[in-house]
Amino acid sequence: MNLIKKFAILIVFLFTSQLASAKTNALVDVEWLNNNLDDVFVLDIRNKIDGGSYEIFKEDHIPNSVHSDYLTAGWRKNVNGVIGQFPGIKSLDQLISSIGIKNTDHVIVVYGGVNSTDFGSAARIYWTFKTIGHENVSILNGGFKEWKKAGYQTVSGENQITPSSFKSKLNKKYFASFSEVKKAEKERNGLCLIDARPAAFFAGEKKKPEARTAGRIKNAVNLEQQKTTSDNGKIKSKNEIKKMFTALQVDEYKGYISYCNTGHWAATVWFALSEQAEIPNVKLYDAGMVGWTVNPKNEVVSG
Repeated sequence: MNLIKKFAILIVFLFTSQLASAKTNALVDVEWLNNNLDDVFVLDIRNKIDGGSYEIFKEDHIPNSVHSDYLTAGWRKNVNGVIGQFPGIKSLDQLISSIGIKNTDHVIVVYGGVNSTDFGSAARIYWTFKTIGHENVSILNGGFKEWKKAGYQTVSGENQITPSSFKSKLNKKYFASFSEVKKAEKERNGLCLIDARPAAFFAGEKKKPEARTAGRIKNAVNLEQQKTTSDNGKIKSKNEIKKMFTALQVDEYKGYISYCNTGHWAATVWFALSEQAEIPNVKLYDAGMVGWTVNPKNEVVSG
């Protein structure tokens, strides 16, 4: 009997170990991608932020990849006059199906590899997949530029697409609602607001044209998104991100909400904290200051 029990425990241990090892890495490097090209769906999202486009993709891209422009394909939409919003399940299912991604695919998001704002494109699409229940997604750290630098094969030509039937399931774990932001604005415990914008925006010295007024949401702290990446557009190490987080002195909070102007820069900080540093309970408020300032009753502070 004891032998049977020991055997059963061993089986459970091996099974759980396999599950743990099967967890998808948030980041993959170019060597890993080169070795696994036939087993993944490579999504090239290059756009004008990094100087990319579909025309540039046609000239040079990773083999078997499909292009979908981050800015123009429909990954973000104007919702009730607020730009850059989560477009909704129905729209995303149509978009993702139209480029051939299946629910079983491991999606590798490829950005240009230029700078932190460019990384934000990949982080935002990564967050989008997580939010619609697709956990099997990774970002190619360093993007297309890193792939080229390593000397791996590239090809030319049009998108080669076989449409699919992708079905989403909303996961609110990663999505911060207006009511959650409102609660964080009023309380100094519970949820902490993290403003991902450069310091001049945080202080109210600059603003995005679409925002009604300059400034920040009350009780927010500032973690500038550009500090979470290296000059080559790669996300910084887990230890480096954790040091930045510790410096904010917000360890006592139960959860964190990253925001910016329209959820782009905030996606980089969300990824850095949630996925790279593995800090629990980090969400993204995609409406940002543009959405927050639509209603003049929502308080904005500066200085």
